[in-house]
Amino acid sequence: LAMPLSADPSELQAEDVARELGADIGRGLDHATAAAALARDGPNELEKPPKPTFFMLFAMQLTGFVIVLLMAAAVASIVVNGTGPRKDQPLSYTTGMAIFVIVFINAGIAAYTEHKAGGALEALSKMTQASIFVVRGGEQVRVEVPTIVRGDIVVLGTGDVVPADIRLAEAEDVKVSEMA
Repeated sequence: LAMPLSADPSELQAEDVARELGADIGRGLDHATAAAALARDGPNELEKPPKPTFFMLFAMQLTGFVIVLLMAAAVASIVVNGTGPRKDQPLSYTTGMAIFVIVFINAGIAAYTEHKAGGALEALSKMTQASIFVVRGGEQVRVEVPTIVRGDIVVLGTGDVVPADIRLAEAEDVKVSEMA
């Protein structure tokens, strides 16, 4: 994965950490080094859990308390009618079967809706992806947060969200809000 440092970064000066990562505090990383680090280490983002499949969403819909009660009522209806005096009449099972059909249709509609909502939410999160200024090749450039790599010199301004684990090399009048 990421290239190891010779010591714990918290025990080193900021300049020494930058030097070990191939950066310079004033010039940052050059574009080629940043591209190589991104290819080697991958994007700056948390691992996303796998998206549930439509079948998984459908199965989860069937595990709700009310749904389980309805299915138990359907089974009880079928069992009672199957042991009663009208057990040979197919129409005596319609109540239980109707409950099952309605429960499965409801679960299918709910799973479909949740599946579509998950896709829409993912598309929305891609549209609102954050960007931040970093120093690369001696110039401040705006990059998408997932493209930040180890060794990038991040330039924070008023209201910016800290995009990664970083170390402050220089700061004036810093205030932090840990509400998020």
